[in-house]
Order: sequence, then structure tokens, then C-alpha cells
Amino acid sequence: WPKGDITIICPFAPGGAMDTSARLVAEFLGPKLGVNVTVSNVEGGGNWTGYGQVLEAKGDGYTLGFSNYPGQVGGYLNPTNNIPYTYKSFTNIADIVHDPGIIVVLPDSPYQTLDDLIEAGKKEALTISTGGAAGSDDDVLVRLLNQKYGTQFVPGGNKGDSDAKQALFGKVVAAQACNVSNYYDKWNGTGEGYVRVLAVFDDERNSLMPDIPTAKELGVDLTSSSDRGMVACADLDKDVLAKIVAALKEIEKDPEFIAKAEGYGMGIQMLFGDDFEAYIQGVEDTMKGMLEDFGWK
Repeated sequence: WPKGDITIICPFAPGGAMDTSARLVAEFLGPKLGVNVTVSNVEGGGNWTGYGQVLEAKGDGYTLGFSNYPGQVGGYLNPTNNIPYTYKSFTNIADIVHDPGIIVVLPDSPYQTLDDLIEAGKKEALTISTGGAAGSDDDVLVRLLNQKYGTQFVPGGNKGDSDAKQALFGKVVAAQACNVSNYYDKWNGTGEGYVRVLAVFDDERNSLMPDIPTAKELGVDLTSSSDRGMVACADLDKDVLAKIVAALKEIEKDPEFIAKAEGYGMGIQMLFGDDFEAYIQGVEDTMKGMLEDFGWK
């Protein structure tokens, strides 16, 4: 193995962050395995049309999938979706892209620091635009701030990152919750399209925004991210799994891959096996504690 070409099912539309991530991995995975690796975009069903095709695939490794977190978890926790699967239904191969959450404001915003925004949010309801509805990583970040710090922030529930950005620049929201990749090339400047990044919600400073403190450095003990990884059907052949993992570990160290990922504003932080599953379980635990807030309970 492999004796033929491999397809990675991406349950999102072409052109977005998930699609770009999947195609970048496919570009480098193919040469490592000596075959063509292509991406097939399968939209619909709150992304679960694509996930369903991954689960129904044969365990021979010729059909793999790309998944995102917390989105996948939110999909099956939302009772209106009636999804009978969980992350445990998959072979969870590797977490690959780690895109930390950030909160940004316009350069002339009255909220010049994260503390400014939080203190204002304690006094009045402020809308923060988000790139998705309840259960998206941006939405979760806003709700966690409310839970932990007693703020009255209202998640925007916008239809994608472009809509969330438009709300910010149209000055109809106080701030935007998003990810490093959204503004990795437009942070803390004053030109067209620039924003002020108040904090990166990760354990360590981000190399793409090295001057921006983490939220923890500012006394706000929260982390948030959009993670994207590779999955397969439950009965993926173990020898095939080992070869895919070995190839991904080689790619992780490839300078060209790292440079291309940075060019897209992506952080690479691979987790395999039990470490990957522990990460997803943590996401699920957090979201289960928010079911009532999402309106899912």
C-alpha cells in the first residue's frame, strides 16, 4: 500500500480554510506515498454529508477525510441534527492545523486592550461578530468569556468569516472573534484592512503574531482554536494507518511545507493517536458544559 490514488474528502466548500488545509496536506502527502492524493469537496448536511462518506468508506485507506474542531463535535451534539455518531466513530489519524483564536477591533476602537473590552462587556451587551453559528470556535470563545467573566457579549452568528469581517469594518459590532489566519498579515497597523489584535487565545505566543500577548499573559485564562485534522473510517487497516502517520511525521518537518503553511497563515501542531483523541475529548467536554447556552438542552 498504496497501489492507487487516494482521495481526501473535505466536507466544506472549495476555497475556505478547511479546503486550503486539506489541499496543502494532499500536495505533500502524495509524494511521500508515491501516489496522487486529491481532495473531493462534499458539502451539505451541516458538513455531515462528507463525514458520512468517510465513515462509509472501505478500510483500505484510499478514502480519507479532513475534519475540523470544534465544528465536528458541535454537529453531533446539536440535537436538531440527529447525528448518531461521535468523534469515536472515526479513526482519528492526526490533528494537523492549529489556528488559535483571537479577538480584534478596529484601530480607532475605544477598546484598546482586552481588559477594556471585558470591562465594557460587563456593563452592557456588546455584539462580537463570529464566523459561524452556535458551536463554531468563534462562537464558543465569546460564550466562554461570558461564562467565566460575567460579560454580556452577544455572539454575532455571522454567515462565515467574510460576513463577520464586514460587520466589524462596518462598525456594527464592537469586535470580531476569529483566528490568527484571518489577520496574520493585517495586524496592528493603520492601513486599509488592518485591525488591532487584543490577544491570542493560546498557551504560547504565535510566531505569526509574535508581539501579541496571549490572553493568559493578560490574566484571562482561556484558550480557543480552530483545529483541522485527518480522519478515516473506524476499521482503517492498522498497517495503512502506520504508513499515513509516518508520512505525516515526515511532512511535519519539511521546511517547504512549513513555509507554505505560514504563507496561508496556518499553524502546524500535529497530534497523533491518544494525544489527538484526548484533545477532541477536551473539546467535547467543554461543549457539553455549554449545551444550555447553545440552546441544545
